Amino acid sequence: MGLTISYDFNLGINSIELAREKIHALHQAAVNLPFEKVSEVVELVGEECRYQRNKPEDIHRFLKLEAARGIEYENAYFFVDAVQLIAFTVWPGQGCECANFGLALFPETTEVKLRKPEPGAGRQEIKPWGWEDFQRSIEEKRTGKIDETKVEILTIPTNLPPWSWSNFCKTQYASNPEYGGMKNFLKCHGLVIQMLDIAQELGILESVHDEGGYWNSRNSQNLSQSVGNYNALVAGVVGGLKTLFTQEGIEAQTQAPITDYPNYEYLEAEGEQQLKGDKARE
Repeated sequence: MGLTISYDFNLGINSIELAREKIHALHQAAVNLPFEKVSEVVELVGEECRYQRNKPEDIHRFLKLEAARGIEYENAYFFVDAVQLIAFTVWPGQGCECANFGLALFPETTEVKLRKPEPGAGRQEIKPWGWEDFQRSIEEKRTGKIDETKVEILTIPTNLPPWSWSNFCKTQYASNPEYGGMKNFLKCHGLVIQMLDIAQELGILESVHDEGGYWNSRNSQNLSQSVGNYNALVAGVVGGLKTLFTQEGIEAQTQAPITDYPNYEYLEAEGEQQLKGDKARE
């Protein structure tokens, strides 16, 4: 939860040479910008692209995880691992998430596990996966056995474009006063936008969704106001959850970056007023 920039890349053709050329050009641009850190360009193929939870020593594990693309099929959502990727990571500054930029090739088909419809029901009547399915999947991983009466394995088309990318970067918490406040936030958010401008010049940018509105407006004042509203709203929601847990007698620790702000209590009070106002207008 927090103000985020989401973006999609699409090379448009199946050419590893062109994909490599574009990403290396984007990487060189990143090196010339004032990022805190810029990784080397990574090229992975086949099983190297697959994220594995049991390998925490893998320095590229989060890059692999975020490279996977989501697809929908019959009321269910599946992630498809890349079969080849060319990418790198940048860190804009303190409090800001890292951002991954790259292009990846995905398989034309993928194997998925689907819930079988009830007897007499059509596939359109299959309900989305829920808690029982999640529990069953944990048991299947533990035992290595699949209950064939409940699920079936199908091969489906991915319909993903060759050499594409979909990712996001949460910039909101760069606004923490301890990290430099608004000045640091505007720098971090602006650096990600600069990278997307360059990607557009390179002809690989497909779409951008900037929750701060800066991609379209290029208005720093509006962006500052937007992140201020987000900070208050998130603080209000976190504070509300803490109050609810206390009232219900639930012992739970609510962890959120907004609670690290030195002015968290002020933001919480402001956020509560925002939420009350929104509720009154409903």
